[in-house]
Amino acid sequence: AARRKMPKDDIVEQDSGDEKTASITVEKHVEENTPVPTDDELVKDQSVLKTCGTEEVARDSIEILNKALERKCLSLKGKDLQDEAFMRVVKAMSIFAKMKRLLPTRTSVLPIEEVDVSCNNLCIFTPHPIQGTPEVSARTLQPLQLVVQFIRVSTDAKIVRMEDCHLQGTTHDKDDKLEQEVIRLVKKFGAGKEARYAKEVSLAGNKFEADFARKIIESAYWERIRHPDKDNMPKLRLDLSRNRIRNPDRVIDDLRAGQNAGGSIDVAREEESAEAKAKALIVVDLRDQVSRSVTPMRSTYLPTAKRQQA
Repeated sequence: AARRKMPKDDIVEQDSGDEKTASITVEKHVEENTPVPTDDELVKDQSVLKTCGTEEVARDSIEILNKALERKCLSLKGKDLQDEAFMRVVKAMSIFAKMKRLLPTRTSVLPIEEVDVSCNNLCIFTPHPIQGTPEVSARTLQPLQLVVQFIRVSTDAKIVRMEDCHLQGTTHDKDDKLEQEVIRLVKKFGAGKEARYAKEVSLAGNKFEADFARKIIESAYWERIRHPDKDNMPKLRLDLSRNRIRNPDRVIDDLRAGQNAGGSIDVAREEESAEAKAKALIVVDLRDQVSRSVTPMRSTYLPTAKRQQA
């Protein structure tokens, strides 16, 4: 039988693929035979300075990363950073990790087992012009999204702390982007054999309410109950103390009674016996709740009728 002629496009595609493979091989060879830049060289790199703005911020960021690698704990606690300042530090650490070749493959993670970003303002709210209720935009949500993504993708975090970060839900439904972003912390990181789970997540001292408490406990439970190793399912300690959760006992009782779409949830309170907590898949601290709901922000704009009267 006569040999079928390969279409021209197929030949071009094959050649293109070979060239791409060769290019990657050359780049890898060059990288392996090029010394890793020193910290002094890194903080003066143009891509770093473009991200950080100043060499001082770059030096602060690389010092934070170096300490995190040494202690296996990344701490930005009490830095009182917000918005652009916070994002510059997180972005810089990602750049440094790649330039130091600490993340050689797509699934590589930094040897950081604990991340603490407490006491930083991770999301700036603005008041609705009429109701005065707090709103969050796609732009002001970015610092939270960035750090959650960094934790999930670039670290081996078993403990995550976001305490006193001014976090609160707004719509309390599937469209509540802030709540959905925070809930990603209790879901598995990675996939397949690379899947990882946080063992402890603390959101103490924020302004979350009962609806959020139910959602995050449900999400954590159903994510873990599907784990293939039924004799060694990944447990979670969740700290929601000092929030705005009304009737916290009722939240737990309803979850245990199956007052949700999936059925009964195996959850224990922090103040229960050691035996009860050992049996539960999720242990949650709901103590010391603030007895008031989130106070609406004062609007900076008056309704039209009042403006006309003024």
